[in-house]
Amino acid sequence: MQTIISLILLCVCIYITYDRLKPVKGLTNLNEAEIKKKLKRPKDVVLIDVRQPYEYKAKHLPGAINVPISHLKRKNEMIPEDKEIILYCQTGIRSKNAARMIKKKHKVSSISHLKGGLYEWEGMIDNKKSKSKS
Repeated sequence: MQTIISLILLCVCIYITYDRLKPVKGLTNLNEAEIKKKLKRPKDVVLIDVRQPYEYKAKHLPGAINVPISHLKRKNEMIPEDKEIILYCQTGIRSKNAARMIKKKHKVSSISHLKGGLYEWEGMIDNKKSKSKS
């Protein structure tokens, strides 16, 4: 009996892990060069940092706005539906989960994220306070 319960718990843990890490349908993985190219058209793109405000204030990409993932559980006016959305976080996991939430609540035309997050970013990072949604 204990073996069956252990197997069930193992299966539940595997499912939860897979569900959090599985690919998000319609989400494009971008590298630093691809994001820099897209940011050359700032009127068409919105760069969103989904980390917590204290993380954003410590460092963020120039031009990014801060919309913490916790603010995405309901429809959010900071998410434009008429522009391409590029998300990022520290490692890429939160931005992937944020994309999943945004796709459920908004009719976005295009959504992508920085694969690997800020750990993969080698370019300029802004350490100044900027637009923050907290």
